[in-house]
Amino acid sequence: MRLFFLTIAALLSFVSCNKAQEPDIDFPEKSHLVYGGDFSIMKKLEDLGGEYKLDGKVKQGFQIFKENGYTWCRLRIFHTPNMEGPVCNDLEYTIALAQKARQFGFKIFLNFHYSDTWADPGKQFTPKDWENLDFTTLTDSVYHYTKNMMQAMKSADAFPEMVQIGNEINNGMIWPHGRLWDNGNARWDELSALLKAGIRGVKEVEGGAEIPIMIHAATGGNLVESDNFYSNILQRGVEFDVIGLSYFPWWHGTFNDLEKNLEFLSNKYEQEISLVETAYYANGWYPEPGEHIYDIQPYPPTEQGQYDFLTDLNERLQKFPKVTSVYYWKPDGLDIPGSGIPFLGRSLFSPNGNAYKGISAWKTQN
Repeated sequence: MRLFFLTIAALLSFVSCNKAQEPDIDFPEKSHLVYGGDFSIMKKLEDLGGEYKLDGKVKQGFQIFKENGYTWCRLRIFHTPNMEGPVCNDLEYTIALAQKARQFGFKIFLNFHYSDTWADPGKQFTPKDWENLDFTTLTDSVYHYTKNMMQAMKSADAFPEMVQIGNEINNGMIWPHGRLWDNGNARWDELSALLKAGIRGVKEVEGGAEIPIMIHAATGGNLVESDNFYSNILQRGVEFDVIGLSYFPWWHGTFNDLEKNLEFLSNKYEQEISLVETAYYANGWYPEPGEHIYDIQPYPPTEQGQYDFLTDLNERLQKFPKVTSVYYWKPDGLDIPGSGIPFLGRSLFSPNGNAYKGISAWKTQN
């Protein structure tokens, strides 16, 4: 797995050394990181007439990201989404988007939510088709569903190069069966069984045995929670290749919190590490401190602040050889009235599709 990422990084080094560099940008001369984005909504936005522009010129979204150093395309997949607004990532949509990313040379990273809608630390809804299953049948369904989705992706020439089993599952997945911390009881055995079923579904498809598996927790700034989560699933025999972390400072703490966590995980665990979700505001708005929101704002929530956050983050990640990749979450957001898709203000584009400076923050000299 490590060799795989370093090979990609070496290829990027050869290509970009032959390109003219932005004279006003001071980037590190070398980067061992692979850069990617969660482009799960791009197809729907473009289908609705959204346009992406770089320096005022309209281009296909993937082309703009490719020109700015992005090489991996992370795509979520829901079980049976209602196709309303951003909840549109069924198999057909995901295959079409993966095929488009392939045309621009992107590697595909498939993210199984195991839900009909968003799954995150605060909600892990069981798919409606699975609601009345007992645990044994549910586990078997996770296995068969995962295998079927992988086989369909393979048949469509959209086979992923990496797979994530569950999304931000530090509180468990497919609630209530796989929920952790329910009335003080942690269902580590049940969660681990579900994870193993999903992993087996990936590995048993032809070509799947070599696909790296990521397990993703939203614990970027929390060393204790990260260690507790990964140590428990490893103790129960869950085999995976990449520790995936979310890091948004208003939810997960300071850069120092992140670095302490990365140093600890690098020293204790053999798995590679990915900062698989991060983003920063550019539209002047920032979350107000509250029960689950820290009073932490490393940079102003402006176009320049977004750029500065991403360059600072990149420099800090370079300190840790085991951190092999970083992904921007929803870098492709646009504001299309009537679409039902919220803009949020963390996109790397303005509401009408003009690329912000931040899109170039990870474009290195190598």
